[in-house]
Amino acid sequence: MADLTSIVSLAACFGCLACPASSGMGDASIGSEDRATGARQVASPADSWPGCPAPPLYRSDPRGYTVGLSIDIGATSQTRGVPDPFLSAGGSITIEAATVDTSTVSDLRGLESSVRLNGIPQKVPARIEGDPLSGAQRIRLDIPQGPLQTVSARATWPAIAFSIGVDEPIAAKVTWPRAWTPEVTKFLSPSQGIQSDDEVFKAFVAKTTEGRLRRTPIYLAAKDLVRRTIVEFQNVNTQTLVREGQGTIRGFRLQGAISSTRALSVTPGDMVCTCVAVLRAAGIPARPVIGIYSGSGNNPDTKLPKDRTTLCVWAEFNLPGCGWVPFDPYEMRGRGLPQANVNQPWKWFGTIKQMNRRVALAYDFAPFNHGMTRDWPAGWVWTVSGRTTAPFRIVDATAPLMVSRGQIRP
Repeated sequence: MADLTSIVSLAACFGCLACPASSGMGDASIGSEDRATGARQVASPADSWPGCPAPPLYRSDPRGYTVGLSIDIGATSQTRGVPDPFLSAGGSITIEAATVDTSTVSDLRGLESSVRLNGIPQKVPARIEGDPLSGAQRIRLDIPQGPLQTVSARATWPAIAFSIGVDEPIAAKVTWPRAWTPEVTKFLSPSQGIQSDDEVFKAFVAKTTEGRLRRTPIYLAAKDLVRRTIVEFQNVNTQTLVREGQGTIRGFRLQGAISSTRALSVTPGDMVCTCVAVLRAAGIPARPVIGIYSGSGNNPDTKLPKDRTTLCVWAEFNLPGCGWVPFDPYEMRGRGLPQANVNQPWKWFGTIKQMNRRVALAYDFAPFNHGMTRDWPAGWVWTVSGRTTAPFRIVDATAPLMVSRGQIRP
């Protein structure tokens, strides 16, 4: 079982890169630029973890976890008279792991993985791709060709989740940047299910801001755009996950941002897609976050299940020079948003104490824009090569894995 040893050493190794204040720099105005966020890395000396945000964003109360996914893939025959349909195609399973974020730090040096083909353990080493300081890495498990009826994969790694705080008066003074860094700019582009270049979102932004977008501080502009988007949804289906049994999840029930604007009923995942599309259309980098919720803690305020580990989804937007600001549209709904004062703190926007009960996994419902995302995305993709022996339908199930290691300190 992976522990937190590697992630603690990660703080020691990267603390000087990610958080100048923790490396002995006494002047809080001095800092380096984080490649994942474009943020000036200045924070409390007590926070030596990689990717620490700059004021007015703060994080605290770090909690350690071992997190990951267990994935099962099988096939059912679509042709009568075929008793044992199977795949003869190889391929790979690719899982995204958020490594450096405002609310999550993961270290894949502590990765543990396993693969079973037709129920038999296989020696399939995991390949880790990408720069750990870029914000996310890929875990790739190659599947050899052969007569496969079932494929089971499991990957776990150590992670730390933080509570997030925002100094609202200071955040409201942050101005629009002249240009976004390349690592942030990519979250302005449309992606699967988030068609931010569609005219419907451009028109919505223009109507909402009445030509005052760039004259409004970016934090307040994002806040009002999210609020206006949420109140557009009249009927929200709380069943955002497709399940096929106890402890197994098919993935997120999604229509996508465009379809959600015309739907009579949407899911929390649809709300995230639409909010992200609106922010991107306004020129604010934003992204969905697929994560795991621990189901623990004495928080009566959340709408998530309090008795089980499950997948969850929220969103983030980038505050220039500071980092990524989390918000949860579903949790924000029903809290008097139409009358809420944009200059006052809102629950589940920015300051979220309960973020240390969630660990981020992926920043896209179709990670890396390659492979096949099954009917219901869940933070991983399945790439197939070769052929199949009979008409079949792939059936997959995902189980989130999360073991709490309690509060930790650098």
